[in-house]
Amino acid sequence: MTEIDRGGTLTEKVYERLCHGLLLGMWAPGEKISARSICKDLGVSLTPAREAMMRLVNEGALDSALNRTYSATTLTLEQYREIANIRLLLEPMAVEVAALKAGDALFDDLERINEDLARAIGEERFRDALRLDSELHLTIYRASEQPTLTGIIDRLWLRAGPTRNHLPVSYRKTLAGYDNHRVLIDALRARDPAAARAAITRDLTEGSRRIIAFFEEAE
Repeated sequence: MTEIDRGGTLTEKVYERLCHGLLLGMWAPGEKISARSICKDLGVSLTPAREAMMRLVNEGALDSALNRTYSATTLTLEQYREIANIRLLLEPMAVEVAALKAGDALFDDLERINEDLARAIGEERFRDALRLDSELHLTIYRASEQPTLTGIIDRLWLRAGPTRNHLPVSYRKTLAGYDNHRVLIDALRARDPAAARAAITRDLTEGSRRIIAFFEEAE
């Protein structure tokens, strides 16, 4: 294997790990992401770490400063509103297809994730709860087996994932998302695309409305 091949492989490894963290909302908007910490965690040098981070900067998922510091991207209200509106079109599409194509094993996985989510909320482990909420959504979308559609959804989540940390604590303490997920899982089990679409639309709308309220109150 040549040095170029090895470097490319390491860059992709770092990129995938960072994407995973952004998709799950592991970093809040503006939160610093240290290239050196990424290097230490993954056992790679600075070059592939910085290459991966610059790739995410170019994709709008990370912000960078002149001193080579990186942070989770900070969206404006209008940027977030645009992404939220597109998600409301695309994610219900993926859910409808998943309702018809998903294997029975998926439903048990979703229920496990949702019960873990309820426990995290009860113990006020809100970051874990956000991660589990993201995991549940993305698991359903992947079950649609529509790679082009899920690829677009992933790009939107890369940009909006950190902003989901703006959900107010008062909302995070409730089981609203958990209850919405139960309705969604029931609809998927029943192979009912229309009911699944309605459930995911309600869940997305409730969450985005509260994040938009956060932006408006901050202005």
